[in-house]
Amino acid sequence: MSRVATAIGLVCLGTALQAQAKGERPEFAALVASGDLPPVAERVSDEPQVVDFGDVGTYGGKWRFGLASSGDDGTMRQHVGTNGLVRWHHNREDLIPNVARGWDVSEDGTEFTFYLRKGMRWSDGAPLTTEDVAFAINDVLLNSDYGALSTRFKAGEDPMSLEVIDETTFKIVFPRANGEFLGQMAREEGAAIVFYAKHYCATFHPDYNDNLQPLIDAAGASDWQTLFVQKCGDPTEGQRWLNPERPVLDPWVMENPLDGGATVVTLSANPYFWQVDAAGNQLPYIGALEGRIFQDPEAMTLAAIAGQFDFQARGIDAAANRPVLADNRDAGDYQLYEVVGVGGNYNWIQPNLNHKDPVIANLFNQKDFRIALSIGMDRQEVIDTALLGDGTPWQTGPWEGKKLYNERLATQYLEYDPEKANALLDGLGLDQRNDEGIRLMSDGRPARFLIDIRNTYPQIIDMIQVVRAQWAEIGIAIDLNVVDRSLHKLRSANADHDFTADSGNTTLSPGQLPSALLPIDDSSRHAPLWTEWYTTGGASGVEPPEHVKKRYEIWEAINSNVDPDRRVTLYQQLSDIAAEEFEAFGVTKNPSTYGVVKNGLMNVLPGMVSTSQWPSPANVFMPQSWYWNG
Repeated sequence: MSRVATAIGLVCLGTALQAQAKGERPEFAALVASGDLPPVAERVSDEPQVVDFGDVGTYGGKWRFGLASSGDDGTMRQHVGTNGLVRWHHNREDLIPNVARGWDVSEDGTEFTFYLRKGMRWSDGAPLTTEDVAFAINDVLLNSDYGALSTRFKAGEDPMSLEVIDETTFKIVFPRANGEFLGQMAREEGAAIVFYAKHYCATFHPDYNDNLQPLIDAAGASDWQTLFVQKCGDPTEGQRWLNPERPVLDPWVMENPLDGGATVVTLSANPYFWQVDAAGNQLPYIGALEGRIFQDPEAMTLAAIAGQFDFQARGIDAAANRPVLADNRDAGDYQLYEVVGVGGNYNWIQPNLNHKDPVIANLFNQKDFRIALSIGMDRQEVIDTALLGDGTPWQTGPWEGKKLYNERLATQYLEYDPEKANALLDGLGLDQRNDEGIRLMSDGRPARFLIDIRNTYPQIIDMIQVVRAQWAEIGIAIDLNVVDRSLHKLRSANADHDFTADSGNTTLSPGQLPSALLPIDDSSRHAPLWTEWYTTGGASGVEPPEHVKKRYEIWEAINSNVDPDRRVTLYQQLSDIAAEEFEAFGVTKNPSTYGVVKNGLMNVLPGMVSTSQWPSPANVFMPQSWYWNG
């Protein structure tokens, strides 16, 4: 059976252990012997990161998994990871080194000095240096022609700046304190600083190539920005899996890419990967990854119970699947493992307050309308029906016992009261209904709306089906619009949606932006145009009302404050305003879900989490250290 690592510690050190690479994959050793690959000690850097994560393993084997669609880049990110300067320890509290071997922070919280690993290389063997960092920051992230700068690289509205000190040392500087910055660097977006290999990506950048048009035409791109994304990707987008030629810092490199025509995605071990085990053996142990693309959740579940996956949760973790997965453990030669939900709410329903239809926008911006929908939900019925009873009714925000817990934010308007919901809707002028019992809006159209859900969340789909029936009882009709992640994100960014239902990581956990408390990033799907106004400094988007601007002021004060007690006070002020406005609503606390792990797969640590704050198991639970027993 599968052996689960029990060690709680994770040693991630470099020169402190005087680490030297000694062992390598047999196929790499053969290439070294033939002169086609440098010795392993030259490939992993002078300061490799030592990952002491369970037992010292052996090389070989394949990791088979499933993808929910040809657009399921989320599973790819969860399994392969996105390697940034720092990452979170699996205790979810401590930041530890990653691509950077260490860092220093100035006392005033304005300067962050990072130290890269000497001799570290991209997957094609080219050195990783501060030239790559300067290219990523100055030519990509701070390039307004390429796109707007993410809030993760700002202190309030003030962007970062870069000071290069030497080939392996650089400093990120802000004009004021940025207490959130290190946590943001552990997120996928933060990895952008070490994501773009200059020697490769500069070929597709107009500042380095005066003859881009032939490349644009050959790629079928509309402009250099589209070409650049196709070739060099983005840490959080599906394009990063399109180009096998792109140099990476990941444990595995693309072979057969994730594109519209793929049926199977394959990756192979990175010969220049920069981590070693406690004995000095280069990671990863497993040499090949194979992701089979499915078109529906039922087919994925059938593959799982047939033993065709070695490690899988995403796409098969619906509560309804748990009994059949458990019943087929022996036949499929696997065990179940628990995935702990850490988000503040598993199903966070967001009405689009920036709707382009003025009648719908006016309705959605009525607080009584949102309250009516919230108390028009029988959350316990949703939990019992769709989650087999595994859940707790909840709005949003940190759970009880957390420093940032806000009772009103978490528990208001949870009671099921369809009589009061009907009265509120009547009071909004929605007192007329059509022959189907659907309420009529002010212009006579029925109150029928679409709710966008990603196809990788089967349990949320099941939950919304129950909510749909409940809301029909109070005269509000919804239809499910199940789409892939890229379309889901595009529709919400453009404010083309009516509602979205998504997993809400609203716990204010490390490195998380408070998107449930104010419109601040693309998770704030209730107000994408207010978010755009904030992130562009008012250059585009829609100017928000004063209560939103007040929250932006508080958020900037949080960012510029390094006193932890003062930050808690400011977060509570933010939560109080968000609770008063009640712009979106939740259904239940995150339940635990279950996946399958093949018997014989070793070093699989218990307590894995499901979160969008970092790729999991990659980056935190270190699948590069997994190996096959025998």
